[in-house]
Amino acid sequence: MPYRDFHYRWEYELHSSPEQLWSFVADTNRFNRDAGVPALQPPEGKRQRLRNARRRLRLSFLGVPVEWEEQPFEWIKPSRFGVVRKYNKGPIAELKVLAELSPLGDGGTKLIYQIWARPKSLLGFLLIPLQVGYASQRKFASAFEGYDKMALAEIPVPSEYSSPELSSSARGRLEALKEKLLVEGAVPRVVEKLIDFIERADDFSLARIRPYALADQWSEPRRAVLAACLLATRQGLLDMQWDLLCPLCRGPQESETSLGDISSKVHCETCRIDFTVNFDRFVEITFKPNASVRRAEVRDYCMGSPQRTPHVVVQQLLAPHTSRSLILPLEEGSYRLRTLELPGEQLVTVRAEGAETATARISDRVSGEELKLAPRTTLQLENASDSEQLFILERLQWSDQAATAAEVTALQVFRDLFSSEVLRPGERSR
Repeated sequence: MPYRDFHYRWEYELHSSPEQLWSFVADTNRFNRDAGVPALQPPEGKRQRLRNARRRLRLSFLGVPVEWEEQPFEWIKPSRFGVVRKYNKGPIAELKVLAELSPLGDGGTKLIYQIWARPKSLLGFLLIPLQVGYASQRKFASAFEGYDKMALAEIPVPSEYSSPELSSSARGRLEALKEKLLVEGAVPRVVEKLIDFIERADDFSLARIRPYALADQWSEPRRAVLAACLLATRQGLLDMQWDLLCPLCRGPQESETSLGDISSKVHCETCRIDFTVNFDRFVEITFKPNASVRRAEVRDYCMGSPQRTPHVVVQQLLAPHTSRSLILPLEEGSYRLRTLELPGEQLVTVRAEGAETATARISDRVSGEELKLAPRTTLQLENASDSEQLFILERLQWSDQAATAAEVTALQVFRDLFSSEVLRPGERSR
């Protein structure tokens, strides 16, 4: 028998701006964990490749196996994102999520979060109002309140999702390592913040510590934070890792503990490309706490999060021979418009003197004259092809918050501390 659909809508008024909140709210991997969603289970058998970044995912909820096909997330940064999940196993038939962020006059944000759920069975009809309408409502409010505080804080605030309080032995080791860093000449103010960060931040923040991003967040010199992280690695406080980044999605595809273990050929399953590692751009040094101090273990709760590709400002799925009009808030700079399935690209430049309306049309490939847009523009996307297309508008400029292998290995402090770190024979940093 058919069951009625459920619709839930919550509104929150937060103190931080949409731009400040976006990296937290749009990190649906973190949000799903904070909302009590179980971690994803690994796929069974060989993973089947689906069109336009669709994924088949599964988990277990209260002992009930749940499987679904997830449509690609759609978003306009930093104002809205959403996703549709169609289930083939479990008590729910379909779930749709939409989050909208709009600025308030006082500099804050009005966040509207909506869920539409269609039951598949009597269990789903009973479970949705209990789990989504009641239990999740409180968890959502708690998570968004926490993100609001994190967006405004230099050091992430403690929450119920942070790791358990450190043991007395771990605290003692942390204090001893702090003194060693100060003796080694690390900037005292940076050392205090680094120790506080390791003690208080959650596992998501600690599993991939980017020193330049931390420096910007703390308003400290980048080289001072990087040097402190390198010294902390030498002293056993942190572990160093080298992330190999995909040139399209820019996500880490592999991580190695030594430069000598890096292979120059890497494959990205999401983008379906093989690429050659470029040490000027595609290899980034990151850190995580040493297990003797604190374990930072991260599991996957969502695979298609907008925050996994923060350089992508717009992602939209269009059916064949359809169009969509988008009002875009864009920063000035250079962009690229492409689709996941078709060859080619169209360059986009955003300047104050750019057009306030424009059209991007694709058929059998992505091409056309360079679009020159204003920071506030209405862009018409037209899919004139015979198949569904996932439109992607991304910034061309790579974030300068990445401490690349080429840059780090050229520093004297790195050479003094890690003289044995070398590339594989035949590989070059430049």
